Amino acid sequence: MDSENRVVLNVGGIRHETYKATLKKIPATRLSRLTEALANYDPILNEYFFDRHPGVFAQVLNYYRTGKLHYPTDVCGPLFEEELEFWGLDSNQVEPCCWMTYTQRARSSAVRSDRNRFVDRYQAGRDSPGVPDGGNEKTQTHQTVAWT
Repeated sequence: MDSENRVVLNVGGIRHETYKATLKKIPATRLSRLTEALANYDPILNEYFFDRHPGVFAQVLNYYRTGKLHYPTDVCGPLFEEELEFWGLDSNQVEPCCWMTYTQRARSSAVRSDRNRFVDRYQAGRDSPGVPDGGNEKTQTHQTVAWT
């Protein structure tokens, strides 16, 4: 019967329905290895539940259906990468039409992350207790030597 060949995936509260054969198209991935013995399978609802980003998952499932992985422009690059990693997919499979957008967003996100780490380190140095004007012991020593 057709219903025996279908599977329901509830991702972040959004239900997706597809064929088991569709999920077998990309081997060695989380979806290709689904069994009813998994903890996230609900036998009463006859579905698998994943507490993941439903918007990214729509692109993931479309990749299984079409063989083309497109980048959703409403998410940041690192989130997309994290979701692909969870599902066992490689970000290098992103289609050429989306590659530039994806890599630009991933790079700009990395730059923002680096900037935030720099600002945090700078702030931590300025907030050192017992050192005037936010300097640290090393700069304070150099200042003393240079000014005397």
